[in-house]
Amino acid sequence: MALFKKVRKNGIDVELPASGLELRKEMEKAAQKEEFKNRSGELLQGNSSVLVRSVFSDLGLTWEEAKRALNPTVLQNEVRELFVNTNLKPLFPIITEDYIRGGYEKAGHASELIAGTVPIDQQTSEFYYWDDDKKEEQKAKELGLKTIAQGAPIPTLTIKLNDKKTIRVYKRGAGIELTDEAKSMTIDMLALFLKRQGAYLGRADEALAIDRLVNGYFAGDWDKPAEIGVKSTGNITLSDMWYATQYMEQETGFTPKRAIMNLATSEKWVSNVVGNVPVFLEQLKNGTLPNVINSQPFISNKIPDGKVLFVDTDYALQEYVYKAFSTENERNVKTQVEGTYSTKTSDYVTFEKSARLLVDLSKSRT
Repeated sequence: MALFKKVRKNGIDVELPASGLELRKEMEKAAQKEEFKNRSGELLQGNSSVLVRSVFSDLGLTWEEAKRALNPTVLQNEVRELFVNTNLKPLFPIITEDYIRGGYEKAGHASELIAGTVPIDQQTSEFYYWDDDKKEEQKAKELGLKTIAQGAPIPTLTIKLNDKKTIRVYKRGAGIELTDEAKSMTIDMLALFLKRQGAYLGRADEALAIDRLVNGYFAGDWDKPAEIGVKSTGNITLSDMWYATQYMEQETGFTPKRAIMNLATSEKWVSNVVGNVPVFLEQLKNGTLPNVINSQPFISNKIPDGKVLFVDTDYALQEYVYKAFSTENERNVKTQVEGTYSTKTSDYVTFEKSARLLVDLSKSRT
């Protein structure tokens, strides 16, 4: 039986590679694409999942669609078969990546905190910013729609290149190595280990995103968020939440969508909402409280105790991506142990530094 059966999509039959040899040849063609040419040798050596995805993408299919056409006996084999069977070896990284990605996406929630991704074609990138130092009230006065006298200049904000700041992204990831004895396990059993590893990777990625939100990307305090205190130190009341939301909207023009805090602080946060007599009882009844107060807190132990970070996720952070999450396999020549390695080359960079506000429960707000 062929490695893949025929797929029918949009009324058209799509022929998939009938063997691992055919798949490998198509991967070699994909490696010559402009987007891969700088690392084609590395990708081919590791049977990179990114090349397999590219092969099926050229056929108009996602890997998920192609996987449904995969010979089901493949996943019933011992892991050993995926290493030694040349017909199956090109599939090993993308099959294992499926399980790793499942754990990664379930445990890590960095995607909920970013405005979007910025693809880059090298590991360094220039930094562009909006010349945005004026207070929100002044910007609204100068840039809001208004009558302009004939021949008068139209007010503007300027996008600039900051040649003193460079964005650099690094490879991050982890692997699982299998001894020869361990290869006798079934792929289904290996899947549990891979999902567990994916969970660690996902949480680490989320922790990096939160670190950038709290501390900024660049050295020093250049892109750290502004801080305010609370009315009565040691606790955060519903009125403090309300004030922080309105402060962001009035002073910076941003509307917080998520509030990030650790577990201990979240208990103080939640007790205000479910207490006996909330401060804004009528607003709670008619649903006019800001969404960030009604939303579930984003819990992370990377936020210091007694602090709450308000974030406008539409503008606060972007992910610069040189190499998206992918998986390769490799044999360690010294230990003779084979492994699968999942990596991504990216980092999180602040887009609008004023799209975050840190509320410190230890400081008093006058």
